[in-house]
Amino acid sequence: MKKQIFLTSTMAAALTALSGCSSGNQWDEDIIADNDTAICVDQNGNRIDDDACDDDNGRAGGYFGSRYYINRGSRIPYIGDSLRDTRYAFSGSSMPASGVSYAKAPASTNMTRSTAIARGGFGSSSRSFGGGRS
Repeated sequence: MKKQIFLTSTMAAALTALSGCSSGNQWDEDIIADNDTAICVDQNGNRIDDDACDDDNGRAGGYFGSRYYINRGSRIPYIGDSLRDTRYAFSGSSMPASGVSYAKAPASTNMTRSTAIARGGFGSSSRSFGGGRS
């Protein structure tokens, strides 16, 4: 007896959609400064919202931010990233270079990087389902 597999349009669409899935992590993609760029950092060297460095917007969490100047061609940190984190190697200075105009950081960096949270699923270990034993 000969077996045949029929590929329906629904199955074809599902397989096509699966091929578009990526195991890559967008957060690992670096955003490189096209221009010399000024960002705002807190007293610990972590990037904070750029509004905290604007004189007319006041404080961010009780602290006025300070500017950090990133060199063209260097990585731009996401909000919450530490300038001291050796994984990212941000290049810049707390003092602006004379005669250089600095751009604002691109809006695509105005978000917080976070780690994935494991929720269980196939292959995960857990205790028992339900409260009783049989």
